[in-house]
Amino acid sequence: MRDEDATDLAVDAGVLAQVAGAQAPGELEGDDHEEVEHDGQVYRIPRALKGAFLMHGDYTRKTQELGEHRRSLEAQRRAHAQEVELAQADIGDRAQLHLLDQQLEAYQGVDWEAYGQADPQGAQAAWAEFTQTQQAREQFAWSLTHRTEQGRLEAQRRAAAQLAETGRVLSQEIDGWSPEVAAKLVEYAGAFGVTLEELREIADPRLWKILHRAHLGEQLEKQQASARTLAQTQAVRPAISVTGAAVPGGGVRDEMATGEWIRRRNEQALKGR
Repeated sequence: MRDEDATDLAVDAGVLAQVAGAQAPGELEGDDHEEVEHDGQVYRIPRALKGAFLMHGDYTRKTQELGEHRRSLEAQRRAHAQEVELAQADIGDRAQLHLLDQQLEAYQGVDWEAYGQADPQGAQAAWAEFTQTQQAREQFAWSLTHRTEQGRLEAQRRAAAQLAETGRVLSQEIDGWSPEVAAKLVEYAGAFGVTLEELREIADPRLWKILHRAHLGEQLEKQQASARTLAQTQAVRPAISVTGAAVPGGGVRDEMATGEWIRRRNEQALKGR
């Protein structure tokens, strides 16, 4: 091989190594590379690409969060559409029930025995119509009550599913998330007049994260206030002086009882004479 060909191959290898992000021949390992972590895996990439790599990871995370938010909104939209449909059906059934009640009121006070004697055929037809109306009214009333109960149970199921999904998201995004932490947030929100029923309606993890951050901020503020109070107390506490000299057995000390102090003081006075 000619020397010129060998030089060209060396140059091409260096260019390819730079394009591929690999080490060019002759470079020291680690000079322009850095390790980054992604999804639990550690990758060694050129330092110049670190910003783009991290930006891509942040973009991927935000895209996933946006996708979860869109799915949550779509689920809420479907639930709202179903609620509207059920509400419209409920309005229709209540209107029909009201109409049947009006028809039944027309038969109030009818003397069926006298009517049958005066017009047997007419009384029989009216009684059949009255009976059918009663049956229709009972059927509509049962259907309305059943659908209302089903709607209530379905709403509870959806709320429970949404809260479960919220808990799953929070467990991934808040360190140490647990039922105990959630209970503390419920208690914290209750101090501001927010009821448990109102919190159950909050299925958006972002709102719970805001509540969690506010609670942490207040806890930190209380800890700092306690630390300042302790520091101030220690600063004004009088120092206790301790001397190494022992008080003689017969000496007088301020902490003695009054009677003992007087007795020893008199003894000292007598000895001094």
